[in-house]
Amino acid sequence: MQRLRHLHQVRGWSFDPVHSPDPPHELVELIYSFCHGLWLDVLRVRSDTDAQAGRFLTESMVGGGCPRACWLATGTLADVLDGLDDLPLPMSRLAPRLLLPAIVR
Repeated sequence: MQRLRHLHQVRGWSFDPVHSPDPPHELVELIYSFCHGLWLDVLRVRSDTDAQAGRFLTESMVGGGCPRACWLATGTLADVLDGLDDLPLPMSRLAPRLLLPAIVR
């Protein structure tokens, strides 16, 4: 899909394919992520009808702590990508406190 290519090639998101552990090691999901300072955006795609995304505080994703999300979406790939596109870009170190109430859905 063109929008996934755009995330990876133009916007600089990391891309990790996940394969099944058993032969023939089929592709089971795609994981895209992008860290911008205090925020980590993650997208998981299993099919056109099964996708999830979230924006997390980066500090909550390290050290085995409980991930803290300020935005989560589940649904079709198109709907989840639309939600990601609608998120404001993080602006500064103050952004988490300023944006949190505005983007929780």
